[in-house]
Amino acid sequence: MTSLREMRFDDLFKINSLAFDSLTEMYSLTFFVKHLLEFPELSQIAIAPGPEGRRMGYIFGVYHLTKNNEIYGHVAALTVSPEYRRIGVATTLMDFFDRILDFKGANYVDLYMRVSNKAAYDLYCSLGYALRRTVQDYYPDQPNPEDAYEMRKYFPRPLEVQAVG
Repeated sequence: MTSLREMRFDDLFKINSLAFDSLTEMYSLTFFVKHLLEFPELSQIAIAPGPEGRRMGYIFGVYHLTKNNEIYGHVAALTVSPEYRRIGVATTLMDFFDRILDFKGANYVDLYMRVSNKAAYDLYCSLGYALRRTVQDYYPDQPNPEDAYEMRKYFPRPLEVQAVG
C-alpha cells in the first residue's frame, strides 16, 4: 500500500530519478524549497511499502486568494516514477491534494499540462477536472514551443457559503 507523507528537505536530493523523467517538467531547487517552506502540507511524497521506502511520486502545490478573497489551489508539479504509473499513485496524490484544498475552503483547483500528454489528460478528466482553455506556447521548448491545457476542478459549495465569500 502506498503511503503519503509531507515532503522533507532531504527528499529533494533523493527525487532525481523522478525529476529527470521525460514527462516531468524541470524546476530549480529554489522552486521546490519555496513550495516546501510556504506550503508544506501541499508538498507530499508517495512512498512504496518495504524497507527501502522507494519514492514513487510527488506533488507540489499552492493556494492563493483571488481579488474577491476566494481561495483556489494550483497543482504546480505532479510526477510519478515510470515503474509506478497506472497503479493509482497519481490518483492518490491528487485526491489528497483535493481534500486538503476542499477542507481549506477552496472554490477550485487548477493545473497546466502539455497538450501532448494524453495519459495525464485522461487522468485529470477521470478525477473531475475539465478543460478550461488552451494556452499558446506555454512550454518554451526549443525549437517548437508546446501549448498547455489549463484544467480546473470546482468544489461544490452550499449557496450560503458561496454568498458569504
